[in-house]
Amino acid sequence: MNSNVSPECLDAFPEPLLVVGDDGRLHAANSPAATLLGLSPSGRPEITLREVTGLSAVEFDNLLQSCLATALPIQLRLTFYPAAGRPLALRCEGWRCLLGGENAALIRISDDAQTPSRFRHLVDELDQEFRVRRHHESSLRSVPTRLHDLDSVRDQKLAQMGHDLRTPLNAIIGMTEFMRSEPFGPLGEKYSEYVDDIHTSGGLLLRLVDQVLNLAWVDSQSRSATTEVLADLGECLDNCCKVVEPIAKLRGLHILLPEHDSIPRLRADQLLVKQILLNLLGNAAKYTGSGGHIKVSIEWRRGHALAIRVRDDGPGIPKEQLAAINGGHMAHSAYLTNDKRSGFGLALSRRTAKAIGGRLNVRSTVGEGTVASLVLPPHLVEGGQAAVHEFNCAAG
Repeated sequence: MNSNVSPECLDAFPEPLLVVGDDGRLHAANSPAATLLGLSPSGRPEITLREVTGLSAVEFDNLLQSCLATALPIQLRLTFYPAAGRPLALRCEGWRCLLGGENAALIRISDDAQTPSRFRHLVDELDQEFRVRRHHESSLRSVPTRLHDLDSVRDQKLAQMGHDLRTPLNAIIGMTEFMRSEPFGPLGEKYSEYVDDIHTSGGLLLRLVDQVLNLAWVDSQSRSATTEVLADLGECLDNCCKVVEPIAKLRGLHILLPEHDSIPRLRADQLLVKQILLNLLGNAAKYTGSGGHIKVSIEWRRGHALAIRVRDDGPGIPKEQLAAINGGHMAHSAYLTNDKRSGFGLALSRRTAKAIGGRLNVRSTVGEGTVASLVLPPHLVEGGQAAVHEFNCAAG
């Protein structure tokens, strides 16, 4: 299909355009072409294309026949010789068109002098688009990190609250089970009904808390250590023992605590210390079999680090689960038991110990028991090095 052109419509285009008849004469040139080649700005140019290009007869004939043979642009390279000025070697495109109902060749000239600036403009636009896209991609890549941070805060609060609720709930359930056995005589019908209601409600709440523990994982490293406040380690042990004692009595466990005279005070948040000890004693009481023993001891290690050890003779922890706990990960089950529980206490205690400036070491052998040690450096113990000597004298 041929394009119909007229001299008037050619001036609507910003590029230089020439229309060459099949006789080789220029039939029309728009204003940009006339300016570029020094032609008359109006009227029909009285000149041939060969005269302004310097082509030989054979070259010109081949060019004209090639343009008249296609309706699609073909690439050309022509050197124009304006009436005044230097020769211009320019890129062109040529194809067949109709001018006044007759076949002609339409030549579109690309001004090479303007091409570099247009190219640079295009490069600048592409560069700007690349920068914008890179910024958007960077923002999108940071979204998962921000969402992970928000999830970590949410999980920390939920899991911390859930775990702090679980041990007292176990104590309540254990006490109600102890009361239901009526070791000191009949309770009476009404009191028995109340005890049953408390036991049922406590079990329901404990299951709900367990679901929270299974869904949330705490990151306690963000909690900073408080070294200016003195924590009474003896009081912490007594309070934790009272909470765990109902479960221990129900299972016939024996809990042995160190003498108060040999227990130093700590430069740490008492609530965090109590939380660690409650987790360690609670785990030992829940998973140690009937008639077992739980022993709490305090000793100074090499390098004068204070170690608070909780030893039990329960079923022990498998190697793969122990590695997960010591690696700071949550294990599905901390102990080998028939019931499915979340091994959250030891892993949580390990991170809380790190938050107060200490560390938690857990050693265990399946079938023999577990030893969990809260190890604190001397600067977290009241008196520091002097406490070492005092403790050794009291222990000796």
